[in-house]
Amino acid sequence: MYRVLLIDDEPPVHLAIRSLVDWAALGLREPQSAANGQEGLKCMERLRPDIAFVDMNMPLMGGVDFLSVASRNHPYCQYIVVSGHNEFAYAKAAIRAGAVDYLLKPIDRAELDRALRKAILRLPERALAPDEQTPTEVIATVRDYINRHYQSDIRVEELAERFYFSKEYLTRLFRNQYGCPIYEYVLRVRMDNARAYLADPNLTVQEIAEKMGYSSANYFGKAFKHRYGLTPSEYRERRDPAPS
Repeated sequence: MYRVLLIDDEPPVHLAIRSLVDWAALGLREPQSAANGQEGLKCMERLRPDIAFVDMNMPLMGGVDFLSVASRNHPYCQYIVVSGHNEFAYAKAAIRAGAVDYLLKPIDRAELDRALRKAILRLPERALAPDEQTPTEVIATVRDYINRHYQSDIRVEELAERFYFSKEYLTRLFRNQYGCPIYEYVLRVRMDNARAYLADPNLTVQEIAEKMGYSSANYFGKAFKHRYGLTPSEYRERRDPAPS
């Protein structure tokens, strides 16, 4: 089930949000609570929530500063802003952080339900927490995720956050299971797919590079040659030599 964190300095807001949602029906755990942005950041590190409600006006650290840090350190989390003020600066901060929705107090049940469903739809495929999956199952899920998303900018730090393991532990488990580091496996998947795309004469090397997640055909070419000893163009020519 997905993890939820409520960050607000008003206890009645926590009670209201808790009472307005059938959490289990949405596949969500009962929310954890934090009273301000500083406490919220600590909870983000400890709980790794999938969804976080964020009040904008709080002591010690408000929602604007919290979102600036949290959205950078926890990009997979979906943020729902809750505020008693319909202010442009708050809305701008919410947009900048990629927030799912901006709810005004008092919270409306229908709007709350709609925001949560939107957040769930935006979450990546479900990764079960360590207490719900064995380490071997988690690593297999990581590999499957890479196989499906190799075109994205896959970073070990983001995988560690998404699958609820430390970077070091995840790296060690993956290497033990598949005999190579995660970054090497990502490269292998990209290059194997690149070879298949090179069989299509209608695709340019630049187009294939973009499909592999590279913004530069030159960088893609260097990675390809490092692995196979040939540039993409040389590989294509050797695979389909011109008729004599």
